Amino acid sequence: MKRSFRIVSCFLVLVLTISLGVGAFAEGGHLPSDVKEGKWYTDAVEYVLTNKLMENVSEDKFDPNGELTRATLYQSFYNSEKGSGTLEEALDWCKEVGIYDGEEFNGEEAVSRLEMFEALYKYMKYKDISTLGGSLEYYSDGEKLPETAIPIMEYLLGTGIVKGKDGVLIDADAIAKRSELARIHYDLPKLLTASTSGVVTVVDKYGNITLDLRVQNLLNAGFEFGDNLIVKIGEHEIEAPFVTAYSDVDNGSELVRGPNGTGIRNIIIAINMGNFAETYKVKEGDKVSFELKEKGGYLTEWEIRQLDRSNNREDYASDVIFANFRNVTTGNIAPGVYYRSSSPVNNELGRAAYADALAKEAGIKTVVNLADSKEELESYFEEEDFNSPYYKSLYEEGNVILLDMGVDFKSDEFKQKLKTGLEFMIERDGPYLVHCTEGKDRAGFVAGLLEALMLYCR
Repeated sequence: MKRSFRIVSCFLVLVLTISLGVGAFAEGGHLPSDVKEGKWYTDAVEYVLTNKLMENVSEDKFDPNGELTRATLYQSFYNSEKGSGTLEEALDWCKEVGIYDGEEFNGEEAVSRLEMFEALYKYMKYKDISTLGGSLEYYSDGEKLPETAIPIMEYLLGTGIVKGKDGVLIDADAIAKRSELARIHYDLPKLLTASTSGVVTVVDKYGNITLDLRVQNLLNAGFEFGDNLIVKIGEHEIEAPFVTAYSDVDNGSELVRGPNGTGIRNIIIAINMGNFAETYKVKEGDKVSFELKEKGGYLTEWEIRQLDRSNNREDYASDVIFANFRNVTTGNIAPGVYYRSSSPVNNELGRAAYADALAKEAGIKTVVNLADSKEELESYFEEEDFNSPYYKSLYEEGNVILLDMGVDFKSDEFKQKLKTGLEFMIERDGPYLVHCTEGKDRAGFVAGLLEALMLYCR
């Protein structure tokens, strides 16, 4: 068996009664005393107070965890459009644009999260904000929603302005908090502007570039998924389709990506299985602009590629298929020696625990992690849903190598890191596991390479 092992090495608020001294953002712009720095709502509270969308509940208190009242909800949307006004003016305007249905009104009554979301939905429809729609499948209480609320929540999740509590709960019946409405108003402007230019804010390890431009900004400018665009960066003019996923184009092709079609996400420009930044010499701070090349020029191809992949275990015949855990047996590679899989430690796709259990069952002794850096790996250990104890034990024993590889198979960096990974395998006993994130591209390339070598060595 030892010989076989060695062969293998070849992620608004106003109160109903306004009194003097209540609601003004304190002189000097300091935060209310009950709003601490660094909270998820800190910037949002400052924003709504500065822009007079909401007011403090007392001279120096915002009450971020306080109940959201019906008066505050409607007044905030009116103030965002018309500036400060009376509650009567706010209700008249909200009724005119369809946010308020004219039902019996009790301004001091607390509203539920679902009622807040319904008002937000009507406002965003009034502002003509488009979305491909989101999915409730990851929310444990999604099935409890009334039927009429399902399209509302799918729309809001699709824009990205609503993410749910901890990304897993809608908690529709809970009373909405003042801080939650503040955060909504803080994020809304990111979805309301139209723009065709941005600045590179991130160049990731794969050479993909992220802009400060939101997906919705391009949609508001009249672009649609399936359009062919001209991307202007420095002296380069690059033709690329506007799509939602890397797999929407062939390997080696450029793309302008609106991740999952979510409006609040940032635009990414990339080469599928290539390095965009290196190819076009792009760096952080560079300016990028877009022009329309051909309306709907890529639409048919994009629609063909819109496969609905499920991350639910019950949609797969077995744990092995779900985790993409495969025993590679080609050429002189004996059974039970070499495996490839999705990540047994990064639970982004909900597969990690399954892959980890299968790795333990297969008796894996050596792991080549093509995808992660040390910082990324150790961050997974801190996640609430981490459940990969076998993988962690292999890492702590020094039997996992982290290659942090990109996806440009032709690059010198990729070749050097792959060489390092194979040398790591040579020095250790099997069975071996080689994985990336999904177990498709990088892991598939390495498996194909080793299979070819084993056939050649016959």
